Amino acid sequence: MTIIEAQREIAKILKEGGVENAMNEARFLLQDALGCDSVQLVTGYRDYACTSCVETAFDWAKRRAAGEPMQYILGHTDFMGLDIRVAPGVLIPRPETEGLCELLANEAKVRKAADPASRWPARILDLCTGSGCIAAWAASAFGDAKIVAADLSEEALAIAAENCRNSRIELRQGDLFGAVGDGLRFDAILSNPPYIPSKTVDGLDAEVKDFEPRLALDGGPEGMDLVARIIREAPEYLMPGGLLLMEIDDTQEELVRSACEESGRYASFEVLRDLAGKIRNLKARI
Repeated sequence: MTIIEAQREIAKILKEGGVENAMNEARFLLQDALGCDSVQLVTGYRDYACTSCVETAFDWAKRRAAGEPMQYILGHTDFMGLDIRVAPGVLIPRPETEGLCELLANEAKVRKAADPASRWPARILDLCTGSGCIAAWAASAFGDAKIVAADLSEEALAIAAENCRNSRIELRQGDLFGAVGDGLRFDAILSNPPYIPSKTVDGLDAEVKDFEPRLALDGGPEGMDLVARIIREAPEYLMPGGLLLMEIDDTQEELVRSACEESGRYASFEVLRDLAGKIRNLKARI
């Protein structure tokens, strides 16, 4: 069977399973199974494919057609240009979360422009680290920064350990700031906590609610259980002028503003929209 024939057969399996963009997804599955890139796949489309590799791709296609996320099947995904290991015990990194990284990178540029000697941020906390994608990116983006990546889930931290091999990243287990302990303060705290309201989780696509860990999605009745705690407790762990950057739900603008105001610890805060115009992030400074 040639590569293009295999791709068409895989696409057929996917299409019958109701997968959109079946031909593109077939390409991704076949690339990984063959161990080649997109250019090699296209230029070699008339070549005969490795039989065992095609069989692997067919098996993956059946799993994908049954609703399993592509990222779990392949075992990895792209995040900020990094190849991140993922497995069912962690939330799949999404482009929306890259917005947190971009906010921190932009803030660092602003501070560097104001003070060329600035080495900010020197200490970063990735709270609810999951796969460790944010911590891994921070280590690559800020060559001198010390990073703590914390999560409640032992299963998630096992995956994070594979992505956070940089010696400047320290993994810790615990309930939010309980994993950090007393005395540590950070220039920036980034967090993508469980923030989806419980009823909304129940209505998510089966691909999400049936495969991704509910612990990483469900934020309680209003999605604010952990969000409110982080807003309340973060100032104790931030350096003067430090920044809290957090992903939030589109329904939480007023709730988040109220939580920041009630804290009384933030010099400024703003709720930011993403490129689609949806409420996406909190940016708060002490």
